[in-house]
Amino acid sequence: MPIQRIICNPPISIARLGESSVPLDAFSWIASEDPHVIGETQIKPQWTLDIQDDGSVIPRMPDRIVLKDSGQLRPVAPFIELWCDVGNDGDEDNWQRQPLTTSVLTAHGLNNANITFEISAMNLKVARRTGDPNHRYGTISPMQIRGDQHTPFTIHAGSLITNAAAIPMIPVDRSIALGRVQVIRPGIQPPDNAGVTWADDVNIETIRIRITPATGEFYGPPGSEQTVLPTSRSRGFSAVKAGNSFLNAAAGWAGATTERVTVRLGEPPSGLVSPGDTYDGAEQSGGNDPSLGIIDDTCEISLSVSIDQNSIGRPALTSTATVFCGPPDYSPDRRPFVSLADSFNDRSGTKDQRNLSITDDELDRWVEDLFERTYETVSLFNVDLWRASFATSLSASQQRASQIPNDQTVAPTRAMGGFDALRDGNISLSAPSTNQPLPVSQRARERHRNLSDIVALKRFIRENPNRFEELIRPAFFVADNENPGATTMQMPPFMRNSNAQPLTLTQWQYELLMEWQRRVLTGPVLVEEEALMPQTLSPAAEQRRARVLEQLNSATDPI
Repeated sequence: MPIQRIICNPPISIARLGESSVPLDAFSWIASEDPHVIGETQIKPQWTLDIQDDGSVIPRMPDRIVLKDSGQLRPVAPFIELWCDVGNDGDEDNWQRQPLTTSVLTAHGLNNANITFEISAMNLKVARRTGDPNHRYGTISPMQIRGDQHTPFTIHAGSLITNAAAIPMIPVDRSIALGRVQVIRPGIQPPDNAGVTWADDVNIETIRIRITPATGEFYGPPGSEQTVLPTSRSRGFSAVKAGNSFLNAAAGWAGATTERVTVRLGEPPSGLVSPGDTYDGAEQSGGNDPSLGIIDDTCEISLSVSIDQNSIGRPALTSTATVFCGPPDYSPDRRPFVSLADSFNDRSGTKDQRNLSITDDELDRWVEDLFERTYETVSLFNVDLWRASFATSLSASQQRASQIPNDQTVAPTRAMGGFDALRDGNISLSAPSTNQPLPVSQRARERHRNLSDIVALKRFIRENPNRFEELIRPAFFVADNENPGATTMQMPPFMRNSNAQPLTLTQWQYELLMEWQRRVLTGPVLVEEEALMPQTLSPAAEQRRARVLEQLNSATDPI
């Protein structure tokens, strides 16, 4: 049966920059069973493929995950496997999916040399900020590697000039390394009875290509390697390493300002786009200083693979994949509350298709996972610090009539302060102290940890039926007194989206969450919820509770 289709698996990957010569070992997320783990999940080592000198791989199971080697971060370097569908022409329903191996190619009169990988890499950040396509840099022409070439190839980037009169940002005699690619030499899979521990989980005969991202270098024009003196917004730094200051200062990126804004690639240069403070130089004086002309080695890599079947009288087959090479992730055991899958789901289907076809059990699992990921996000950062930097001043309509009793939150008329109408009026927070230096962060973590349990979350909704609409920010909502530098405490608070406006759930997530709330409020109360329903306290218990709360609000030493 002929090969009908080839598939890149996965079609989308994320690589992470790192200076170490050893890539990060493979791991997966699993539910945490360790009481000392802060998040709801933890990482577990998985079979890792070590590349040998001849381009082949040997599987290895790590006993731990190492993130750094002598202070240098290990890069995340994904493998992309080739799979195929085989079957009779015109009988697609019965095609069989399987790994594409050398033996499969041989059985169809082909070999590894019939495979061609085409790689293009591009960085458009500067071009987007200036509106000038001549500020793109990447592969001048696609790299082509045959399936039987197993040595690593460096991805060299230069300036892509559309106007012959334009000055290239990267000089024509220089280039920037955006990483490496290597086609893996397929091995021989052990037989089922060989007793090899990895054989059930890893097929070394599968044809693979590995993308290793760059190291995380910065490049700039002459002079950018000199140390900048500290200012109120900067600790002082050297923008680039010695040897990396070779960009053309006259290309238009160095010295660009935020005075005017353009948002469409291809328009004449007219200033930086929003958010205007995301370039080197902005930190010098309030975000309006000229750009230092710095670029980096992050990029998007487009991979196209084709199989030439002309020798057997069949058409060529192609497939594509994309690899995003970005900065390191320092929290491998925490998950973001907006995932790549959430972004895709947000762009597919109508509201009714997204919401009404999901069962109650599926919706429960989805909501619990969302709140687990939200808790993991909250556990990562200092809410007190972010509030101090980004809490907006409350308008009259956003304030409660009187301050929450006994609340000692700093700056009470700013978002999440004691006058904030969005705060739970029954919960007061202490002032920062030696025993509790981050009271807002502690409260956020405790509350979100509790709500990451679906039964507790349902109880919360039944007791506070309007709380979600009040507290959770609709997708892309911006209040009148919010701006890129100040937001209310609507969830998620004090964080920015890529457009510098307040960070939100996706529209899909928000609609699904509101649909879940509707079902909870109109559905039956579960036995598990009834067991957690608040009970009336005895007078003695009420008195003990009052004494404890009074001590907590006034204590300077631990109780």
